[in-house]
Amino acid sequence: MRNAMFAFCTSLALAAGSLSSTNAAQLPAIAPTATATAPAIHIQPSTIGPGDVLLVTGKQAGSVVVMNKTYSLQKSGDQFVRFIPIPIDAKPATYSIVTADKKAKAVFTIQKKAFAQDSITVSKQMEGMQQNTKRIEADQKRINKARSQSAAVPYFTDKFQMPVQGRLSTPYGYQRVVNGKISSRHLAIDIANKEGTPVAASQNGKVVLAEYLYLTGYTVMIDHGLNVFSSYGHMSKLDVKAGQIVKKGQVIGKVGTTGFSTGPHLHYAMLIGNTFINPNPFFQANPFDWK
Repeated sequence: MRNAMFAFCTSLALAAGSLSSTNAAQLPAIAPTATATAPAIHIQPSTIGPGDVLLVTGKQAGSVVVMNKTYSLQKSGDQFVRFIPIPIDAKPATYSIVTADKKAKAVFTIQKKAFAQDSITVSKQMEGMQQNTKRIEADQKRINKARSQSAAVPYFTDKFQMPVQGRLSTPYGYQRVVNGKISSRHLAIDIANKEGTPVAASQNGKVVLAEYLYLTGYTVMIDHGLNVFSSYGHMSKLDVKAGQIVKKGQVIGKVGTTGFSTGPHLHYAMLIGNTFINPNPFFQANPFDWK
């Protein structure tokens, strides 16, 4: 076990939302490469890892099939787009993405990526929190409602920022072992810092939830548009309210250790719909400029 202060929270499955228009930024133009016989689809990046995200862009409405799942492209400005999450357990290989009418096709590669193991010890009382299904299910309903809609046009036009400075105590994707038992994967990043350290919105967006949840304590959830969401958990204080429009870098709360937590840190997660994804590519570049 590492000598660092660890935090553990159970990831809640969040419902994928439908998209609706709000006051959001204009979608940057991405021009698909057209062919003589069919409208093209454009994907970026072309090489990714498990848990990463593809951005699919087209010039007309339709659906695409990726890894045996069908996704509808969503109108945003003068384009049709979709962020598609890649499962963290996806096998390394080259895959095809095909329009539902089979008139256009593109390929991408998933590279092999190993995730380390993270062992922690918690009290029996904390371990028992996971068994309180009544509280967990009640929170799930509130989360589902908060995630039920997303802006059709993104609030963001540049890369995301780290929500707080500190020590990365648990990276995305680590396999958790709790009290000697294999548990769920850690589908977020934990950033340790002193209690009361300001936490900032990682990107422009609309606060869709700001309240106390059983497992994640004081929690803020932000819609960034196009079904992209961020979540900030275990905070000691909330500085925003649901419905509020926030700017990238705006303080939304303070680092804490509320809920199912063993020490002061921020539990930061990103999702596409109901799928937790690796946030690091969003910190490294504007998603619309992924290569």
